[in-house]
Order: sequence, then C-alpha cells, then structure tokens
Amino acid sequence: MPDLDPMTPDQRRALAAQLMSKVDTMSRKTHRDQTIIEQPTHEIAILRRHRFAKRSEQISPEQGSLLDDLLNTDLEAIDAELTALLPAPEEARQKPKRAPLPPQFPRTVIHYEPENTQCTCGCQLQRIGEDVSEKLDYTPGVFTVEQHVRGKWACRESKH
Repeated sequence: MPDLDPMTPDQRRALAAQLMSKVDTMSRKTHRDQTIIEQPTHEIAILRRHRFAKRSEQISPEQGSLLDDLLNTDLEAIDAELTALLPAPEEARQKPKRAPLPPQFPRTVIHYEPENTQCTCGCQLQRIGEDVSEKLDYTPGVFTVEQHVRGKWACRESKH
C-alpha cells in the first residue's frame, strides 16, 4: 500500500479509481465463475426433462434409443465437468472423544454412598457397580483431579 501523505489530491483520486476498477474486475470474475457453474446445471435439467418426459409417439424406437445413448453420454460429461468445478464437500465431523486425565496428576477421591443399604422390602442391598467421573481442578501452579465415585445398588429379592 503506497504512502498517502506525500500524494497530491489528483494522485489519490487516480489511486482510488485504480483500486475501484480492481474490485469491479474481481466481482465480474466471481459472477462469470458462477455462470460457468450454473450453465451445466441448467443443461442437465433440460436433458433430464427431455429424457424422462412423456415420449412423443412420432419418434420411432430406434430413434429413441439413439437419443437415449446421446443423452446418457452428455449427462455423464456434464456431471464430470460439474464435479470438477464444484468444491469437494467437507467430511462429516466426528464427535471428539474425551481423553482420560493424565495419571500423574494428584487425585482426590470423593465417594457418594447411601446412608442406608436396607431395601424397602427388608433385605440388604447389593453393590452392583459404580459410576466414576473425573473433574480437572486448577489451583495456580497445580493441577489436581477430583474423582467422584457413586455406587450402584440393587435389591436381589424383589424387582422394583
């Protein structure tokens, strides 16, 4: 970008006109590219309409088969051209999986257990597993991990 301070007003006007012509040229190029992409799309629509439209009784079967062969060739060529012009679609993004927290961080284990392990039917509840979740905590200069352990309990006698 040239320095504008030493320029005269006429030089500034000339620079502005030059920049505006560049912008105008770029917008025409974008419009031309869009037209190049739309033209084969329009041709495909016309050819498909002709191919799949109601057949005229005036065309003999031999003529129809020749026309179908030509249409198929044209459609394949236009599809190939469109594929080359259009940008490739982005790959489907996969949901990221959370990596486990590093084992070298000090851990504080917090257990959550019921106050009473007696079932409403009178039997003793059995521990069938646990849910463990970890939370990263940061105190300036130190990373620690809070590990929350929640027990899973079930009654073997009845089905609640």
